[in-house]
Amino acid sequence: MIKEEIIFLESWINQIDSLILELNKIAKKKNVNTYFSISNTTSISNDYQYPYVTPIRLLEGGVICGVVVFSQSQAVIAAKNIEGKVDKILVDAEKKIGMQIGVNKDLLTYFNIQDSEIDNKSSELNEFGNISSAVRMVVAEDKVIEYKPNDITVDAIWTFLSIRLRKLSGKKIAILGCGNIGFKLALKLVESGVSVALYRRDSFKGVLMANSINMVKPKTTIATATFFDSALQACSFSNVLIGTANADVPIISWQMIQSMAPNGIVIDVGKGNVDKKAIMKANNKNIEVIRGDVGAALYGFISHRFQMQKTIQNKIGRRELKPGINIISGGILGMNGEIVVDNFVSPEVVYGVADGCGHMKTYLDDTDKKNIKEVKKILLL
Repeated sequence: MIKEEIIFLESWINQIDSLILELNKIAKKKNVNTYFSISNTTSISNDYQYPYVTPIRLLEGGVICGVVVFSQSQAVIAAKNIEGKVDKILVDAEKKIGMQIGVNKDLLTYFNIQDSEIDNKSSELNEFGNISSAVRMVVAEDKVIEYKPNDITVDAIWTFLSIRLRKLSGKKIAILGCGNIGFKLALKLVESGVSVALYRRDSFKGVLMANSINMVKPKTTIATATFFDSALQACSFSNVLIGTANADVPIISWQMIQSMAPNGIVIDVGKGNVDKKAIMKANNKNIEVIRGDVGAALYGFISHRFQMQKTIQNKIGRRELKPGINIISGGILGMNGEIVVDNFVSPEVVYGVADGCGHMKTYLDDTDKKNIKEVKKILLL
């Protein structure tokens, strides 16, 4: 263990403790749930990476803060420290950390993490970049929610653009520093009728990305993705410039902003994608420079997750009402003649009759009609 690492991690834990106190204070005042996220990001350095905290965000029906880590050991330390202090822990399911075999047990021992589970489950950690397994060693299973921050970011940016631009089809958008987020966003935008200009320093990968998008998009979609060797050319006459680079050097300059179409928008999805002087000049010219915000999309994910969990637990299944008559719900693939309802446990609506191939029957024979009538009679619908 490195002394500097220990000193930093102790300070980091104190930051987490302060955040959790404030988080619970806000949650109690607003009577909402508390969430803590543990995410990881692609490292741009081979040196030791220090974890950091993310600020408190207010959600509709909840409040969240979190950490970004660069190793499984850091994830375990954070998880153990906040165990029992929040309602749910969101854990990054994306594998962005480099090759690791297990956790640093000496480091965990220093921070009084000596659970027998670590030894019992250590084999689960032999997966490259997996922090979700690491967190599950020290946190109750029912407290963990796996999520994909990159996908949530993509959904947030797409939704913002759809609302702000009113109509995506026919627009041109430049994505600069195109990596995982940029590629996913580009595909989503092209499918929406946007002409996407891609730029990244690795031109070989950039061309492959553009070709891949054009290959998998719907055949009837006219919009395309195009790779440019020049960032300035990619920005020319674009309605929106989006920086998604994971680098220390700004990728969007004032010259690029000037080359946009009138009333263009600049969005910084990563950190520091826009040059500071360019931001000042843009503000002076009333050009919008926006930091990507995932708050609404994050709450949407949490809400969707809980609704899906309720559906899986309470609505997916079948039940025999009487010999020869079954009811099904929740998307289960019904056998020919089974009656599809809204909830097989306590149904209130009859949707139709399954055809045995994943569809509803468009024509009901006498037996089908009789069975539906019998179902409604039994259930008093």
